[in-house]
Amino acid sequence: MKGSEKKRKKLNRLGKMTLGSFILFISVLTYFIWDGIAEKNAAARKNIQMPTKIVENLNPIDKQSDKIEGKTNIVLDKNPANQDPKVNEKNNVVPDDKAAIEEDIKKHEQELEKHDQDMQKHEEKLDQHKEDIEKHEQKIKQQQNDVEKKNEDTKQEQKSEEPAKEKPSEEKPSGDKPNNEQPKVQAPAGKVVYLTFDDGPHAVSKDILKLLKKYNAKATFFMLEPNMKNYPDAVKAMVNEGHTVGVHGVTHQVSKIYRSPASFVGEMNQAIAFIQKTTNVQTHLIRAPYGSKPYVTAPFKAASDKEKMILWDWNIDSMDWKLTNGQYVDKVIQQTKQFKSKDPLIVLMHEKPTTLANLEKLLKYYKDNGYEMKALDEAMIPVQFK
Repeated sequence: MKGSEKKRKKLNRLGKMTLGSFILFISVLTYFIWDGIAEKNAAARKNIQMPTKIVENLNPIDKQSDKIEGKTNIVLDKNPANQDPKVNEKNNVVPDDKAAIEEDIKKHEQELEKHDQDMQKHEEKLDQHKEDIEKHEQKIKQQQNDVEKKNEDTKQEQKSEEPAKEKPSEEKPSGDKPNNEQPKVQAPAGKVVYLTFDDGPHAVSKDILKLLKKYNAKATFFMLEPNMKNYPDAVKAMVNEGHTVGVHGVTHQVSKIYRSPASFVGEMNQAIAFIQKTTNVQTHLIRAPYGSKPYVTAPFKAASDKEKMILWDWNIDSMDWKLTNGQYVDKVIQQTKQFKSKDPLIVLMHEKPTTLANLEKLLKYYKDNGYEMKALDEAMIPVQFK
C-alpha cells in the first residue's frame, strides 16, 4: 500500500510538472506568435504611406520617370514640412519659361519706349500747331497793316497828283522820289536780277568768282561756317571783289538748327562772327537752311529780328542740286520769263561743280537780255516765303 501511494504521488508530481511545462510552452509560443504579429503590423505601418494630395499638374519629365521606375502617381505635397520651399521654387522654373519671360519683358520695354516716342511726337505736333496759329495771326495783322499802308499811299498819291494838274509846267517829276516809295523801285523795269549761292564756299568758289567778273556780275553768297573755315581765302575774295556775304548757319541739319529759336540764332551768330573775324565785315544777312517755311515760325522770326538779322528766301529755284546736267539753266530762264511779281528777282543756286559747269550760259542770257546782275543790299526789303 505504501509503495502504491508513493508511486501515485510520484505520478502526480510528474503530471503536474508535465502540465506546467505544457502551459509554459503554450505561453511562450503564444508570446512569440503575438510578438511576430506585432512586428509584422509595425513593418506594415512603415510601408504604408500617409494619404496625400494627388498632383494633377506633373511635369512631363516626372511622369516619364514614374513610368520607368514604376512609381505610383500618389506623391507628397509640393512643400512638405521637411522640404525647403526655395528649392521647390527653383526646381519648378523651366529654362524655356525663363527665356519667354525675358522676351516678354523686352517686348514690354520696347512698347513703353515706342509709347514715349509717340507722346513726344504728339507734343511736337501740338507745339507746331500753336506756332502755326501764331504765324497765321501775324499774317492777318501784317495784311491789315498792308491794307492800311496801301490806303495811306493812295491818299498821298492823290494829294501829289492835284498840284500837278494845277501846274502843268511841273508835270515832269524830279529824279528824287519820296522816301516811302524807295523800297518799291529795287528792281527797276524788271531788268535787275540777284544771283545767290548757298552752302559754300567750296573748291569751285574762286572759279565762280572769275566767271562773275567776266560778265561784270555781282552775287550774294550765303555760307556755312565749317566751309568758310576750310576756304577762308574764298570768303576774303568775295568781299574784295564787291560781292555780298551772308550766312547759312553751321550744321545745315533740321534736327539741330531748328531745335529751338536759341539754336537757330546761335548757329547764325557763330557764322556771322567768323565772317567778321576773317573779313572785318559785319553782315546781317541770313538764309535759313531749306528755306524759312515751315521751319522759321513766329518764335524763330522774333528771335532773329531781336538780333537784327535780315532773313532772305528766293522766288526762282534753279534746282541745280538735282538738275546736274545743265537743265537748271533752262529752268531758271523759263521762270524768269514767267516772273510777274513786283518783288526783286532772287535766283537760288549752290556752289557746286555742276553749277559752275553751266553757269556761263545763264550769265550770258541775262547780259544779252539787258539784265543787271547785282548783289543784295541790307537796305532792301527781303523776299520771304508767305
